[in-house]
Amino acid sequence: MNLARSKRASARRIIAEAAEAYRPPKRMSVAEGAQAYLVINQPGGYSGPWDPTETPYMVAPMNDLASRAHEAVCFVGPSRTGKTMGLLDGWIAYAAVCDPGDMLVVQMTQEKAREYSKTRVDRAFRHSPELRRLLSPRANDDNTHDKLLRHGMWLKIGWPSASQLSSSDYRYVALTDYDRMPDDIDGEGAAYGLGLKRTQTFLSRGMCMVESSPGREIMDPKWRPASAHEAPPCTGILGIYNRSDRHRWYWPCPNCNEFHEPKPGLSLFASLPTETELLKIVRTADLPALAEEHAVVYCPHCGAAIEPRHKPSMNLAATWLAEGQTIHIDRGVRGERPKANIAGYWLGGVAAAYQKWDSLLLRYLQGLREYALTGSEETLRTTINTDQGAPYIARARMDEAGDAAGVQARAEQSQRYIVQDGVRALLAAVDVQKGRFEVGVIGFGVGGEQWLVDRYPIKDVNPAANIEDWDQITERVVKSTYKLRDGRELRVHMVAVDSGGEQGVTERAYSWWRSLRASGLHRSVRLVKGRKNGPRVEETFPDSRKRKDRKGGGKGDVPVLLLNTNMLKDALHADLQREAPGPGFIHFPDWLPPNYFDELFAEVRGSNGWTEIPGRRNETGDHFNYTRALWIFLGGEKVRWDAPPSWCAEWDGNLNVMSADERREMKATAVRKVRPRVIRSSYLRR
Repeated sequence: MNLARSKRASARRIIAEAAEAYRPPKRMSVAEGAQAYLVINQPGGYSGPWDPTETPYMVAPMNDLASRAHEAVCFVGPSRTGKTMGLLDGWIAYAAVCDPGDMLVVQMTQEKAREYSKTRVDRAFRHSPELRRLLSPRANDDNTHDKLLRHGMWLKIGWPSASQLSSSDYRYVALTDYDRMPDDIDGEGAAYGLGLKRTQTFLSRGMCMVESSPGREIMDPKWRPASAHEAPPCTGILGIYNRSDRHRWYWPCPNCNEFHEPKPGLSLFASLPTETELLKIVRTADLPALAEEHAVVYCPHCGAAIEPRHKPSMNLAATWLAEGQTIHIDRGVRGERPKANIAGYWLGGVAAAYQKWDSLLLRYLQGLREYALTGSEETLRTTINTDQGAPYIARARMDEAGDAAGVQARAEQSQRYIVQDGVRALLAAVDVQKGRFEVGVIGFGVGGEQWLVDRYPIKDVNPAANIEDWDQITERVVKSTYKLRDGRELRVHMVAVDSGGEQGVTERAYSWWRSLRASGLHRSVRLVKGRKNGPRVEETFPDSRKRKDRKGGGKGDVPVLLLNTNMLKDALHADLQREAPGPGFIHFPDWLPPNYFDELFAEVRGSNGWTEIPGRRNETGDHFNYTRALWIFLGGEKVRWDAPPSWCAEWDGNLNVMSADERREMKATAVRKVRPRVIRSSYLRR
């Protein structure tokens, strides 16, 4: 009898547990579900139900996790915002109780996955009655990385790997600390794309959540936002945010009631000295006292000081605004939420509930002190990313970014095609691009003073395919001359031509140089190729026949200058900072279009050298680097200016100065007058 009763009781439990899978979703928001079913238990900290009034900025992002209009939710924010409680713990509680579906939570490493499971998930299930009731009683259904609930929902806690993010389908996928994950997961692509793919089987019922503090650098130090809520062009979490509807948090001033944004960064701490000034102070300052002194933000509308005690009430009265929306003192929101398949949110560290303002400033000042004393930017980078919720730009890049507008502002009045006084030699550079040659002509004078004489493209060519297109360099660059003030002309002394690029360019460059030998013009042309190390300039004679894996066309007969591009670009950057004419100074003509000035600042200096800013052109900068290489190769740095060689002598004794008749003769014969005893490049160094 007792056995029969036991069997009947067991059957009831089985039926009851099976019935859990057929319960309809509970009609409540994600935030309401978290508030009702998630109990927080932090040893030594808060214990009790999750409270939305503690972190009111989490409510809207959490509720969008149940949106049928979005396939993903992206949240960018600093640490100590409560985002883990809301977007992970709260979402798990809501999904388990209100709307079950298999869920994958991806931490940044396997060890972090284990830590999250033990310290957050296990505690949530242990202390939340409704979650504890749903946990399967079978021991093999509850382990560190997998939890199976009574109604069949599978919660998997993993890490970024192809095996974790491939094959299986999940209704819910959560990616946390995204910017600390690899950009490419085992050769399969970015974690976000892989995670999103796992949810697509569920159509509009699937959801991918990605959250992180910014962790990728700003590559373009001159970037300016095109709209109010645009993030810098970074990879990682901010790249995803920029594809979203771009929400930002706005709170009202307690003095004037006007709304403003507590932006990522420290812009609201208006009394804080500039970073340049702080770098002079922080070496010896009392940093805690300095942080406490400036731990007051100021309203950008009325200028009133806002003390830390106002932050909780301001957050409760705040709201999220999407790109294009505005809010006024009457709390009326103008504008529609843009349509996007990603709901995006970005919160600054000033508004973070669990972060004190003086602590925020203290960590920033400590980072500045380390940078001032050691040159290390790691502490500074960390606090800007994780405390301020802002992306980082390397201070070296900020210092070396340059200012195209500033250089353009000092451009000098000059007439195109007329050589400026002071020029002793014209050196030209040709940068090979797809479908065009980009040409620059630079004049060099005493001490390496420089003048940009000409800049133009040669279009409608195919450098990789058509050898005949290279003849345009011969006619338009190698044979070119520019007028002097007295009517004579100065011919280009030497031309540097890029020999790299798409497949086929190198072979065409070598063939073209060989074709110049018949006329003697080969002496005034050097092919160039860049590299990251080695001497500044080194003449080589490549021979691809010695390497079976190379098909560049080199036979040991074509001279190629190998250029250390990092060293040359460092020198160009230094010259662009010179403010007074003299050795190294660069003169720019006022007819030069603005985009050519921008090309001088299209790269930034990092620890591994110069890097191109995505989407920016850099040909004009390359022209200066190539012609400087020629200047070094020709011995320009070692010239005794009281007795210079004839190629850079004053005009009356300069071998490249000719009359108009001599110019016509040169164009007709295409043969340079050379002394019979001179061979190879020594002629060009005389």
